[in-house]
Amino acid sequence: MADLKLLTLQAGGKIRRFVAAKVLREDTEPLLAKRQGECNRCGACCKILFRCPFLGTDAEGQYTCRIYDKRFAQCRLFPLHPQDLREVEECSYTFADPPPASPSAQD
Repeated sequence: MADLKLLTLQAGGKIRRFVAAKVLREDTEPLLAKRQGECNRCGACCKILFRCPFLGTDAEGQYTCRIYDKRFAQCRLFPLHPQDLREVEECSYTFADPPPASPSAQD
């Protein structure tokens, strides 16, 4: 049953990222500014629901994107939200904690 829950989570995430990147074209800069770290080339994001046909390996056995310079927007944006990290087992990205709410926002 846990596998079905993960697959459902992954499917929803793929749809959400596609809509954000292609339909809504939301401003992603503020969201990406909260993302910390670098890609560790684990390939986990390229195997959400199915293995991307453009995922390859280099001479050292590291995962690599064969269309990296022309990759899809949803690939460039992963992870865009902290909840995206729930869809993969490993990822070197983290997110900065949100700033505390200002006192006037609590009133």
